[in-house]
Amino acid sequence: MFDKIFISYAKEDLIFADKLYDFLENYGFKPWLDKRKLLPGQLWKLEIQKALKDANYVILLLSEISVQKRGYVQREFKYALEYFEEKLEDDIYLIPIKINKCEAPESLSKFQWIEFKDTETFEQILQSLKIQQEKYLSYERKKIGCNEKYETEELTNVEKINAKFFTGEITTAKINFKDTTNNSLIEINNIINGEISEYIVNSRRTIFDHDFENEIGQELDNWSFDTSISSNFTNSKIASLIQNFYEYTGGAHGNYGVVGLNFYLNPTIKIELQSLFKYEDQENILKFISNYCLEDICRNHIEDESEIEKYKTSSESSFFENSLDSNWENFENFLISKNSIDIIFNPYQILPYAFGAPIVSIPIEKILEKLQFKSKIENLITAIDS
Repeated sequence: MFDKIFISYAKEDLIFADKLYDFLENYGFKPWLDKRKLLPGQLWKLEIQKALKDANYVILLLSEISVQKRGYVQREFKYALEYFEEKLEDDIYLIPIKINKCEAPESLSKFQWIEFKDTETFEQILQSLKIQQEKYLSYERKKIGCNEKYETEELTNVEKINAKFFTGEITTAKINFKDTTNNSLIEINNIINGEISEYIVNSRRTIFDHDFENEIGQELDNWSFDTSISSNFTNSKIASLIQNFYEYTGGAHGNYGVVGLNFYLNPTIKIELQSLFKYEDQENILKFISNYCLEDICRNHIEDESEIEKYKTSSESSFFENSLDSNWENFENFLISKNSIDIIFNPYQILPYAFGAPIVSIPIEKILEKLQFKSKIENLITAIDS
């Protein structure tokens, strides 16, 4: 528990990253390194972003190459800084390591970095990790003592389909809350189970509606349908769940997506983004959300900075028409995190497939600043802090 470590590095520093990975694994931690964890056929950008968000700690390997390199390494640095905002001020979350002489980025200046000298450096890193791990565990023990622990179990199922002309697989994974005395958690379990059941029957329909007989003689790839539901943020007042999809039905690549499911608890009430704001504020806050998402996506998901203005304003922009207009339907897919509302955009929703599935985290405090009537969003903040 609390043992997931994301290692961010430049590919030129892989040898060092490998040594660190082995060291951490030997001491019972679960490091994540793309070269060790990514499987053939996986969507690497999505998997990296998921691993980074799920990590309890992030180790940044700073070198004369990584600090100067444009592209995904810099993006990992930015994501790590964003996720740090959800932590307590004294949490040990982001650990920069200088593996050779280089200038640490200004954005990392507030974090105590360590300069690699010998194997004792790894021991110092291990000490920091164990201090924070014990802090997490201590907090969990206190929650158990207060009977506020929302324990879950993970349930998985694989259904293999063997037909005359075709083989396929439907894989599902879900959490269920163990507390059967809390009516709200029972209702959430029912919602989760319903979403999974609906996915299974719809996947079967897709398979059995397809006319495979007309494709006899062609090479048929095995079809696969995968979905999972897990907790993004849960406490006594809120459950924010994340559902991931991946489907492959032949062709150059599969399709994937992410859906947020958000509820107040005790009693269970579905949270819609628009419902978090008073009517008088809705027009202005919608414009703010639209502009914030546009700026964030351009800044974090378009690697060539010289192209950013073109994407924002030019008729040559890759953004799909009206996809980021001030319309609630464009932003209805979201998650609630400790300090932010995270807007989800699936592939082909706003940009071509190659751009992936951007998730824009809007700090709640920035939203609060834009409101004239704050009571509804303050109720959300109170629920998050419960």
